[in-house]
Amino acid sequence: MDIEARLDKHDEMFVNVIERLSKIETRLDHIEANMVTKADLAEMSATIIKWVVGMIFGSAVAAITVMTFVLNNAVPKAPPAPPTPIVVQVPAYK
Repeated sequence: MDIEARLDKHDEMFVNVIERLSKIETRLDHIEANMVTKADLAEMSATIIKWVVGMIFGSAVAAITVMTFVLNNAVPKAPPAPPTPIVVQVPAYK
């Protein structure tokens, strides 16, 4: 009798395990549809590389532009030398 009761209990547990496994399988099917493939990863890494190179290039252009502006305008420019006056000498009248 004791063995039959234990077998019945194991049968109930087995049914419970099968139900839980079916729930897990449905979850995995849903997750598997959303998983990333190797091609997706390769495409994403190529996109990231393009963005990083573009950002570095843009930062370099911006830095050179700012440095050029600052260096051209930071040092006060000397005022232009006044032109030498034009002296007209009239000969003395006799």
